[in-house]
Parts: sequence; structure tokens; C-alpha cells
Amino acid sequence: MASLQRRQRDNATVWQKGALLGKPYSDELDGFARTFQWVGEQPVDQLRRFLSRWSGDHVAVVGSGGSYSAAFVVALFRELVHHSPTSAVTPLEFEAMLRRLSPHALLLSAEGKNRDVLAAAHAAQAADLSSAALVLTTSNPLLEFAAAHTSLRAFAFQMDWGKDGYLATNSLLATSMLAYRAFFGHNDFMAQLGPLFHPGRLAARRDHFRSWTGLERACRSGVLVLFSAQAKPFAMDLESKFAEAALAHVQLADLRQFAHGRHLQLAAHSPMAVVLVTSAEEAPLAAATAQLLPPTVQQWTIELDGLREQDTAIAGLIDAMFVTDAFAQAAGFDPGQPEVPEFGRAIHAIDSASVLQSLPKVQSRLELAARRKEAPQGRRERAAKPSVVAAAADYADTLTRAEVKAIVCDFDGTLCRAENRFDPMAVEHAEQVSSLLRQGMVLAIATGRGNSLYDDLRNRFAPELHSAITVGYYSGSLIARLDEPFEQPPANAAFQDLWDWLQKSVYHQHCKPLSDLARGGQLSIRLDSAHECSRLLVAVQHWLERNGLRGWRAFSSGHSIDILDADTSKRKIVAHVASQCQIDPNTEILRLGDAGHEGGNDYELLSEGLSLSCERVSVDLATCWNFGASGSNQVDVTSTYLRGLSRHGSAFRLLPAALFGT
Repeated sequence: MASLQRRQRDNATVWQKGALLGKPYSDELDGFARTFQWVGEQPVDQLRRFLSRWSGDHVAVVGSGGSYSAAFVVALFRELVHHSPTSAVTPLEFEAMLRRLSPHALLLSAEGKNRDVLAAAHAAQAADLSSAALVLTTSNPLLEFAAAHTSLRAFAFQMDWGKDGYLATNSLLATSMLAYRAFFGHNDFMAQLGPLFHPGRLAARRDHFRSWTGLERACRSGVLVLFSAQAKPFAMDLESKFAEAALAHVQLADLRQFAHGRHLQLAAHSPMAVVLVTSAEEAPLAAATAQLLPPTVQQWTIELDGLREQDTAIAGLIDAMFVTDAFAQAAGFDPGQPEVPEFGRAIHAIDSASVLQSLPKVQSRLELAARRKEAPQGRRERAAKPSVVAAAADYADTLTRAEVKAIVCDFDGTLCRAENRFDPMAVEHAEQVSSLLRQGMVLAIATGRGNSLYDDLRNRFAPELHSAITVGYYSGSLIARLDEPFEQPPANAAFQDLWDWLQKSVYHQHCKPLSDLARGGQLSIRLDSAHECSRLLVAVQHWLERNGLRGWRAFSSGHSIDILDADTSKRKIVAHVASQCQIDPNTEILRLGDAGHEGGNDYELLSEGLSLSCERVSVDLATCWNFGASGSNQVDVTSTYLRGLSRHGSAFRLLPAALFGT
């Protein structure tokens, strides 16, 4: 029998023989334990916090080639933790999806140079979507795109094993395990995945698959992979590797889908070989199926390790790569060093974006602002109504003609990224604000935070600027200049009844002592998911109404809820600045925030006067517009607004470039 290697070389000769690519596949499998150790050393806190912002929303995890296996696993992890709809898609599927849906996008690309993933980044930007990328090198085209276009938030790590060969191996595991740590935490990573990557276990598992007999015959007949629900990551990656290396023809079917007519092929004269793969929990179904297969069918059964679905997924990726190794050894073929024909290289080099010309054009800032008003989180494929575009133009004209003498600005999500709220304010953003202060701008920060922000701001801004910065802590419960001492405001005693009710609700586990939750006229609760946050928000609003607490409000931001008494509001900071500076609060103060939508914790701040959002907006055409660049959000948009403020006599003017771009 001609080996698969000879057959592939024959094909390559017919279709213009190409060069060998990659490095020995077997050598790459030796690095799994080292890759596990490397992943455990990487900082993933910012990635974790960023992904938490999307909880409750639809996310598309985009991967191409070997990264598609990682996309499938990462999507599974997100659904397990955030209980939110998640789709694992190829870049081409993602672009097609944008005609129907508007998901956030998480792009996976180990080296950040995959042409199709880059096209997906452009598509996300053109569709005005929030997107992020997870890459394993710190210098690549995807990072260059992120640097040039603030629509993409990049999380870059530097793999220390060089790069994978022809097939995705260590990069696939590393990407999946970085996401595992971000979603499930470091302790679970070490406790649950550590045993899977013990060198002794890896060696024994690899030897086990190499001991299988009859693999060369299975390469000729093809392989039918029957998988249980929790074993699908194994099946997806095995099919990918067998297909990419031309190792054998593979069909996939889950154990019950197989029962619906797909079994007839095993009654053929030369049936396919069968690999049944299952989790321990689903093993009885696999065993019941296996014993009913015809005796003429060559079959093997794999029971994946792992106590939980997320652990089984990682174990499945390991086993898929080891099974590929076993089949390749039997066939005398190295799947890590195939001979790639020229036509294959040419197909890989096709720029789908230029061929299809399907990417939507980036709209003007006015059009974008209008579309955000009409469909804040929905489909934006249709042009905005002319009346809404006209309203955007009128509002922009009002802003650029205004004489701005002060800024009242939210902090988390506005002057810093939400996922960086536990880190010091970025130096470049503090310097931008400092420059305006030195030119005479008055700044007030309206925040739900307290003394932690007080310390951060005093450390970040030069002492001579402290007197020029006013901070409204706990949504206006305490208003003081930064050069004044911070004094913790006593909590409103009326919060006790609310706390008692919360203790009797299903959310009692989130009720820390009242003294930790309530400050001044604000009580804040942080929850694990956006879904829980939305449910509790409605429940609190009904409780306030039932108990006749007129003027009390509840707002949400991400995973937190802020309940304010009747005397507390971010508008108090605006009134304070207007009084101190003797200026008009509606025509001379620029208000900035990120959660200006109804129910958002910046809604009151941005619902009147000269207000701009750097992310979500209300439906009101008279205020709260977002003129940020396509796909850009949070502090990147705020920075554009601030950069557009120019000294004009005794005040500042907002230059048109800040709203319309250059």
C-alpha cells in the first residue's frame, strides 16, 4: 500500500509541487506540560474583567483554521460562566452573521496575522461593534490594527515556544487555557487542569493511543467519530487536524444524531472505522451504542478525563492531538510537516474582503450617532432616519457653538476602561486632563466610588492641580475638592429596611454588612452576571414603589446596582460646579459619561444640558449623543472629546473634529 505521505506527494506533483512546512509534530506534543506552566504565569485579570462586561449579551468567538477549535472551547466556557448566548464562528460566518445580528466579537489568532481574522476585525469596526482580540505574540498585524483603530481591544501574550508548526498545537491549548483561567480562576486552573498536564499522565495517554492496532487500515476506510455532548471539542479538533493534514477522511456525529439514519453506512461492504469518544458522565450511552455496532466495524472507545465540562473540553483537545499523532505514526506520515501544494497556498492567500467586497462602509459620524440613537444594541444595517440624522447635526452644532467653562465627568468607563477600574488611572489620560486644567478648565468627577478613587486621583494628578478638581463621591453624597480631606459620609438610616428585604430575597448571599454596602445616599450591590443584575434591578424598583419611597431610584452599570435616596444624584455635582463658578449648568458645562441609557447610572447626569456619551445613549434626541468613531468606546471616545476642546477666550470650544473626525 502506498503510504499517505507518498499519495500526498503524488497529488502535490500534479497540482504544482510545493515546499515542506512546519516542524515535527511529535516534538510539539512534548511541550504540553511547559505550555500549561506558561499559561499559569500569565496575567489574565484584565481579560477576565473585560469579558465580564459582555455578560448577558451575545458574543461571537471568531477563529480560523486551528483557532476555530479554540473558539469552540472558549464559547463553551463563556456559556458555562456567563450563561449568555455565544457563537463559535469562522470569520466568513461572522461577516454573514452581521447581516442578521450585532454581537460583540472576540477574535482569536495566535500570531495575529490570519488574513481572515483581520477581515473580521475590519467588519466589526465597520458594523460599530465592540470587539476584542486574544493573541499570543506582542507584535503582529492584529495589534497594529488595534493601535490604529480604537474599535479593537487587544489582549496580547508572548508565547515562549516560538510558534506552532503546520497544525495548531501548543497555541491552541494556550489560547483555550488562558480563557479557562479568565473564566474559572487560577485555583480551578491549577486544581483541575494540573493533573491533566502531569508529564507522567501525558506520556501514558500518548502511549495508550499509539498502542491501538489497525490504524493504517482506518486511514484508508475513513473514520466516523461518534461523540457525546461533552466530547464535542475533541471531535471538532480531530476533524480539523485530520482534514488539514490529509490524514484520513473524517465524519462527525453525536451519539443520538448517529441513530437517525447515519448508521446505514456501517452496513456497507467496507465500513468506516469508528471512534467513540465520551465523558465519564455520558459513558453509559457510548457503551450502549458501541455494543450494537456490527462486529465487522473496527472501533475504539475513548473516555475523556475531567470532572466538569470545562475540564473535559481541555482533556479532549489533548487527546485529539495524541490520537492524530497515533494515526500519523501508523501511516508513516508527519502531519506537522506536510508538503503544501501551490494551489493550496494560493487559496490561503485569497483576500476575501476584496473579492466579496461585502464589508459595510464606515458611516459618517452623524450617521453613526443617529444609528446609535435608533438601535443602541440592535441591528444597524439600515440607514438612520433623516429626521434623526438632522437632530444629530443640530445637536453637534449646539455643542460646537457652546462656550464650555467646566466639565462634569463620570470616572469608571469614561476616564478609565471599566476593566481597569482597580488599576491606577492611565498616565496618558491623566496628562490629557492635566493639560486642560492648566489652561483653566474646571473639572468635576461624578462617581459612585469613594476613598479608593480619592487616593488614586491624588496620586495621579500633580498636587498643584488638586484644588482645580472637584469630586462627587457616592453619586453626589459627598462633594469636595481633591485638596480637601476625604470624610466618609454616614449612610442614610432608611437603607436598613431595604437591606432587611434583600436579606429575605434570593440575592441574600450578595448582602454584605450594610456598613459595607451603603455610603451616604447610595447603596451598591455587585452581582455575578448581567442577567442577575437586570432581574434584581426590576425587583428593587418595584420595592421602592411599594414602600412609597418617592424620589428614590435604582440604576445599573455592568454587574452592579446603585440605589440612590431622594437627595442623591450626579446632578448635584453639576449644580455644585455651576454655583461655585457662577456659570449656566445647561449651556456652559460639558457632561461626559458612558452609561447614559435609561436605567444606566449616568442617565441623570446626561439627560440634560450639553452631554456626550462615550458608549450607551438614551432615546432622547435633545441630549446624550455618542459621536465616537465606529466601534470605539469608553475612554478612547472620551479622549477624542477632550482632545477636541480648544481654548477660546475665557472658555473652551469643542472643535468639529472631535465630533466628526478628521
